[in-house]
Amino acid sequence: MKVLWVNPSFLDYRVPLYQELNNCLNGDFNVLFSKNRIPERVIDKVERALGTNSYGLEGEWFLKLGRQGELSNEGVQIPFQAGLLRAIKEIKPDLIIGEGFFQWTPVAAYYARKREIPFWIAYERTFHTERNCPLWRKIYRRVINRFVSGYLVNGSLTTEYLKAEINANDKPLVEGCMSADGANLSIRVNEAKEKKSKGLKRKGITYLFVGQLIYRKGILELCQAWSTHTTRYPDDVLLIIGDGVLREKVQESTRYLSSVRLFGSIDYDDIYQHYAEADVFIMPTLEDNWSLVVPEAMACGLPVATTYYNGCYPELIKEGRNGKVFDSLNPQSILEALAYFHSQDLLAMGRESVEIESNYSPKEVAKRISSAISAKN
Repeated sequence: MKVLWVNPSFLDYRVPLYQELNNCLNGDFNVLFSKNRIPERVIDKVERALGTNSYGLEGEWFLKLGRQGELSNEGVQIPFQAGLLRAIKEIKPDLIIGEGFFQWTPVAAYYARKREIPFWIAYERTFHTERNCPLWRKIYRRVINRFVSGYLVNGSLTTEYLKAEINANDKPLVEGCMSADGANLSIRVNEAKEKKSKGLKRKGITYLFVGQLIYRKGILELCQAWSTHTTRYPDDVLLIIGDGVLREKVQESTRYLSSVRLFGSIDYDDIYQHYAEADVFIMPTLEDNWSLVVPEAMACGLPVATTYYNGCYPELIKEGRNGKVFDSLNPQSILEALAYFHSQDLLAMGRESVEIESNYSPKEVAKRISSAISAKN
């Protein structure tokens, strides 16, 4: 069975999953993507992983409608990709997976319907991320849902949304279909840790944030709480990795805090050095479907703290075992989360993180996906 995943845009984390899917499907997995959206390094990786089973298209352009913002459903971008339908026809798939309801999905769904082949959708959204979804979008998704064979979803929050809002109750919804490139990252982190001096032990905890410096990631809320946190825990350190429109505000809010270290944007292939330095990972996001840096940190053996606004928290954060869930809109909740780790066995929590994340490795997710689409079609 030849499977085609039509996904115009993805980053490094998808490549190991695609490679594992190709193994599970005996070399019959293919991916179609936009060369205009994907960084050159990722194109190189996916082409090395899949060879002639990777197809990149050029010349995509967008019609942008409404105010474009960083939160979900702020404005609309309608993509136009010349040769998309022709490329699908040339690949001749027996089953198609679309990425979400929009982007290139309408063309993929049309082809699947016309050829009477199964059509699955990989979907990530939750009630929270879709809280501002306009009615016309819901109606459109319900129409597309009529042609969908099944859904590959992140976790329970996505399942709840699809059942309640998109009327997908009669469709198979396969949870646990999102993975990070944790295995490769953890190997490099462990090597880096072995090189560190065993004799040097700091008094405080080193917390790590990795993400864009934008409103949606809750970085300002974290920095504001940190200034209070350090009065009680002066030996703690906060490492901030990333860049964005809030960079100057973050710098201004932490300029008098020697415990905060801003590193700017770090290449993905070098990020392991900072995971190796950290004791706890924190993601104070105000809106995320499934923040991939959380399972990345877990694979590296770190306890984790994230918010109720992060779609991954029910599956990945087990309080009392590997982390803490908090409300980034409540300063006291952030302070309690930061303080929480001072009374925990961080190494034991890190081991729990590794165990929990192992169920979401590229290999395990590929098995889950390939079994689901093979069993139902």
